[in-house]
Amino acid sequence: MAVAAMVFQPIAASAQPACITEDEVSAVAIYSVPSIIQAVRLKCGAQLSSGGYMARRGDALSARYAALQGRMWPRAKLGMLKLLASQASASQARQTTQMISSLPDDAVRPLVDALIVQEVSGKIETPQCTRIEWVVEAIAPIDPEVAGKVIGTVGGLIDPDQVPICARRT
Repeated sequence: MAVAAMVFQPIAASAQPACITEDEVSAVAIYSVPSIIQAVRLKCGAQLSSGGYMARRGDALSARYAALQGRMWPRAKLGMLKLLASQASASQARQTTQMISSLPDDAVRPLVDALIVQEVSGKIETPQCTRIEWVVEAIAPIDPEVAGKVIGTVGGLIDPDQVPICARRT
């Protein structure tokens, strides 16, 4: 979950976009796991043991989440578009979200996947690689949808001035 949280970096509060629902955060988290695992492998390959969790079970973990990507994509895409809009000026956000929304999903998804890999790998500090692997192994037994819900709920506790996650209505 810690690695997945890197996707949700602090966001400039200058733009006032629509908030991201906990359900969208969950979908983004679930959708992102295969790309996050790829990013960890790219950045941490030399630091991780050939007998470690990522080498032994990383493909299976990635496949569990990848199996859900198609179902998660519509909500994940909406959440990612809101994140993108929150990080740009109003005119940039409008142009970018219109462009992405107009493209077919089979063209957008590989771009999104590559962006996640690039963003996450850029945030990983190599001294933390073994700790990241330990966290991935610790959360691996959790059902992907449960893990996504936890991330969405915890994300909702973050300061809305930093991350525009909608307040839960009771």
